[in-house]
Amino acid sequence: MGNRFVKAILISLLVILVGIGFFIIYEVCSPEIEYKINPPKEVEIIEAIESEEDYSINRLMIPSIGVDMKIGQDKEYLDYGGWIQRLDSNNLPNLIAVHRFGWSTLSPEQRMKQTLYHVNKLNKGDKVFVIWNGKRYEYLVKEIIDGTNNPSDEFLTIYTCKFYSSNQRIFIRLSD
Repeated sequence: MGNRFVKAILISLLVILVGIGFFIIYEVCSPEIEYKINPPKEVEIIEAIESEEDYSINRLMIPSIGVDMKIGQDKEYLDYGGWIQRLDSNNLPNLIAVHRFGWSTLSPEQRMKQTLYHVNKLNKGDKVFVIWNGKRYEYLVKEIIDGTNNPSDEFLTIYTCKFYSSNQRIFIRLSD
């Protein structure tokens, strides 16, 4: 009777651990799976942005990787979008911080839209749109830099973490 009880506990523990393992794998891989199953339709997204007339919500949009998030100057924006850390002399965003990982409360689709998880899929020349204070601005990816220090304020720069927990960053410098 004792052996049967121990076996039942071990099997139950094994099932629980396997379930936790699958959950962790899903959490880590779900944005990549979502991207493979339903990649962003870049041309359609750009056409929709260019035909849109409502610029009442400040947003950052990167069609090639499916990003479409709210942006703002309050640090809370980093929790669900982009945090504008610096404005230029024309009062336009100049440095925007965005999470790349985390947010276990977001669905896979939200992770694709509200994080820079797919920053490694960006290419020089990709279009980036910023809606700011009622106007739409269009930029192109000028360069992507790995580093630890914020670059100069010459260009609009978006940055995110390179790894889950490190001080290394990926800086996306944009030009108009």
